[in-house]
Amino acid sequence: MVAPMVKVSHVAFRAWVRSYTPEPIRPLLFTEMLSTRRIPSQHLDEAQFLRTYPGEPAFIPQLLGNEEKFIVPSVQKLSALSPWGFDINMGCPSKKTLSHNWGVLLMGDKKYAADVVRVTKRACSVPVSVKMRAGIGEKVDLDYLLQFTEAIEEAGADWMTLHCRTKVQRHTGVPHWEVFSAVAKERSIPVVANGDIQTAEDAIRVMTEFGADGAMIARAATVRPWILWQIAHRLGLLGEGAPLPPLTREEEGSEYFRSLYRLCGLLEQFFTDEERPLDKLKVIVGISHRWLLFGHAFWLKLNRTQSL
Repeated sequence: MVAPMVKVSHVAFRAWVRSYTPEPIRPLLFTEMLSTRRIPSQHLDEAQFLRTYPGEPAFIPQLLGNEEKFIVPSVQKLSALSPWGFDINMGCPSKKTLSHNWGVLLMGDKKYAADVVRVTKRACSVPVSVKMRAGIGEKVDLDYLLQFTEAIEEAGADWMTLHCRTKVQRHTGVPHWEVFSAVAKERSIPVVANGDIQTAEDAIRVMTEFGADGAMIARAATVRPWILWQIAHRLGLLGEGAPLPPLTREEEGSEYFRSLYRLCGLLEQFFTDEERPLDKLKVIVGISHRWLLFGHAFWLKLNRTQSL
């Protein structure tokens, strides 16, 4: 699956990733964080980050919030889009999120967090998951994390995703994979691994070595939109004679630039000029250029560009 990412996980990005994912594989793709305080008053066909395409399969809106009076109408409105499930954000460490006691701060009170899960479950008939971090301090308190995940499971969560870094680490530092293993062993619902999964080999490793029930790719999908195709290939899920994904450095490098043309077409398809599709391309390349040789030079050139 591909993680919810701010200013990235819009409809064009999801369509881009799916265009590289062979049938019959149906990965779970997430929207970016959606504020439950805003959704009830938004029009589904007008709000950019609520936009889907006809028949879009297996997409999951990620909810940001903690109050029943906003969660319930948000879930009811989004249910009109036929989502595969809903995800509750309990991992975002941004200051704006923390000011509302959302995101990772929900991990500070396991009873409060469990109530948010119960409210969401009552409001819908599809699976509900929780995305969380390994802790809210500098170090991981494993005893508390086990208590917290137990409370989330007992509240009715169908599965959970554990980003194996703490709030303080944000997106840097070594993920605590040993902590992930300890949690996965204790929970009876699926536990998905997230954090520093950059290649197909990384995804398979967290499942085979650390007991993950699934792998959630984040920023690496902005440079390897075909990474799910690579994983399917590594697992032997492609039929005999099926096309192979880009595998070598040279194949991936050339496909990256071809893929940007494909992304440009999708951005033009799903967004108007007033919605600034070029800015959305720049956000994705702003992340992905870090994987490229001479990526900084490419990013500078693109950043000076005025039109798709």
